Amino acid sequence: MLLSGIIFVSLSYQSNRNTMFKKTDPNPQLDMFTAPSMQLGSRASKKYSDPNAWHNQFYSLVTTKIDEDIFKPLFPEGKKSGRPNASIRILVAMSVLKEGFGCSDEDLFEKCEFDLLTRKALGLELLTDVTPSIDTYYLFRRRICDYQERTGIDLMQLCFEHIAGNQVRLLKISGKSVRMDSKLIGSNIARQSRYELIHTTLARFLKTCTLTKLSTEQKERAKAYLEEDSSKTVYRSDSESLQSSLAIIGNFIMDMLVAFPETSPEHNLLQRLFDEQYVVKDGKAVLRDKKEVKADSLQNPNDPDATYRSKNDQKVQGYVTNLTETVEEGKPSIITSVQVETAVFADCHFLQEAVKNSERVTNSTIEELYADGAYQSPDNREFAKNHNAMQLKTGKMQGGCRWELIPHDEDGLTVREIATGNTYEAVKAVTKQGNRKRWRIPWNNKTGWRYFEDKDIKACLLRKLIESLPLEEQYKRNNVEATVFQYGFHTRNGKTRYRGLLKHRMHAYSRCMWINLRRMVIFQISTFQRPIFALFGPIREAFGSFKAISQKIFTRGVDCYVSLRMTTLVRLNSKYVPF
Repeated sequence: MLLSGIIFVSLSYQSNRNTMFKKTDPNPQLDMFTAPSMQLGSRASKKYSDPNAWHNQFYSLVTTKIDEDIFKPLFPEGKKSGRPNASIRILVAMSVLKEGFGCSDEDLFEKCEFDLLTRKALGLELLTDVTPSIDTYYLFRRRICDYQERTGIDLMQLCFEHIAGNQVRLLKISGKSVRMDSKLIGSNIARQSRYELIHTTLARFLKTCTLTKLSTEQKERAKAYLEEDSSKTVYRSDSESLQSSLAIIGNFIMDMLVAFPETSPEHNLLQRLFDEQYVVKDGKAVLRDKKEVKADSLQNPNDPDATYRSKNDQKVQGYVTNLTETVEEGKPSIITSVQVETAVFADCHFLQEAVKNSERVTNSTIEELYADGAYQSPDNREFAKNHNAMQLKTGKMQGGCRWELIPHDEDGLTVREIATGNTYEAVKAVTKQGNRKRWRIPWNNKTGWRYFEDKDIKACLLRKLIESLPLEEQYKRNNVEATVFQYGFHTRNGKTRYRGLLKHRMHAYSRCMWINLRRMVIFQISTFQRPIFALFGPIREAFGSFKAISQKIFTRGVDCYVSLRMTTLVRLNSKYVPF
């Protein structure tokens, strides 16, 4: 009986793997007996069918706009293609809803099965419409990751850019002005001590090995490491005993890498750990000093992609997400570029690719780019200069500035110490590096020299230019912080539910699709409100109540329309709305 169950599961899994590409029917036929709108009361049916409600907006602006052809490479063609796939639109839309709600997979599927509004958002209008199984959902996401590993093509990125492009065109956003910022996101891993990291990685490797190949002593030590609880060992041991244990375990790892030379993911991970944490001297493994271990070293064997970064008192083991959005007066800011890299990735390295991504989505050339000082670099300034003279407007550059450098002729340079106000006339210094220019002033009580170069002068002039920007220009950049906050709203202690770089990218694209939808819905409602409230203000003062206004001025039809829109607004501000 057990064997048959195993065979059944295996066959079921294989059938899910071999599926044929099939597009979703854009015009499903409704049934009066199974359509919820036919079974609900008039009030509930009115809310259910309201075109301005979030679920109908989601269906029209997200679900129906998903280009299923993007995901066609995931499904084989030919005689061995198998049965048709589940609706790709629904699978992608489910990912967006999951990140929008900030819920678990179990909660998501419960909503998809029993929540009428969620089902309507997915296009499941009939009670008999079947939600894709959780296995199908996981398999689809795994296929996207596998495809990206093989080809380097991120299908979720293509889907996001397609939808964002439609939204930009719908709102007639020019895309000539954008702003960007980054956010550190932690991976769903535990912070480990050095001993815990080394021990768990070794134990993970030993579980894949055939211990019978080892000597009796090695076999006993391997079994001891497999049975050991590293967290308890750290808790019960002092610093000296841990250092001694780390030296012993390092030599044992070196022996294991020799005893099991076969290449495997676990073997490669252990080799990486050993190279990062140890150095071989006289045939012995010697533990490196902590200062020698780089930030991109292994943080936890459960997520080899995660790296370490400390920024503004925030210490993160995970990734960094860079968001780029449009800036246009009177229009909502639509996210046009999403980039996710390991945490050690510098902000300035995002800029050039982000510009290309955003221009591809908006189909226009960026003229102004707002960012903070971390995006400043010589390469980015040169890129902006050559990119249709794009204006790179950033906040203050990182670090303080002690000197003000004022060039006044070809070889002259005045140096002012900002703190004291003292000025010095710099003298041109002789260099052996060809065209390299250097100036110097007497320093350290005239016993030494303080040198300045061309790059120092350029940096000083750039700081002056940045500080001279009007406040309204600086505020344009600052407003991107709202997007960063919304992006990480559902994280727990700054961590996502995921592990791995590719899964974090899927999370980022899905979350940003939700943010864009939210902004569009709010914009549409607020656009309708402005003339309505501008009209209601003086009328309310003259006639008193809204009821009197509707009775005396508006026809019944117009009154119903206004009430409908007002009801939608109220629901958007309600705690029951996922926005």
